[in-house]
Amino acid sequence: MKEVIIGIAIALISGGVGAGIVKLIGDRLAFRRERKAKKEDEASLNYDGRLKSIETKTDAQSAALRYLLYDRIRYLGQAYIKDGCIDFDDRRILNEMHCAYHDGLDGNGDLNTLMKEVNKLPLKIQ
Repeated sequence: MKEVIIGIAIALISGGVGAGIVKLIGDRLAFRRERKAKKEDEASLNYDGRLKSIETKTDAQSAALRYLLYDRIRYLGQAYIKDGCIDFDDRRILNEMHCAYHDGLDGNGDLNTLMKEVNKLPLKIQ
């Protein structure tokens, strides 16, 4: 009889301890899931801010590149017109720069007249 009582007591204690351990593990996993979800929520909230920052920087870089190309095309075009002739490769490269400026970076067309004059120049014989 004493053994039965000890067996029942051990079963009750171990069952309670086992249930307690299972509950503890479950609570810990729930805490970790909630913590991960909270971090993901915070990251998604900051996503819009980061995207706006990237767009602002990209717009500024595009504007800077547009001004640099404008200046370089204008300078080279005026130099070739002053020389009165242009090399075939130089003309091709200048036209590609103008295309990148005008079409790729939404240039305003101010260089179109200059490029027409450059393209009328006779080719330099090497």
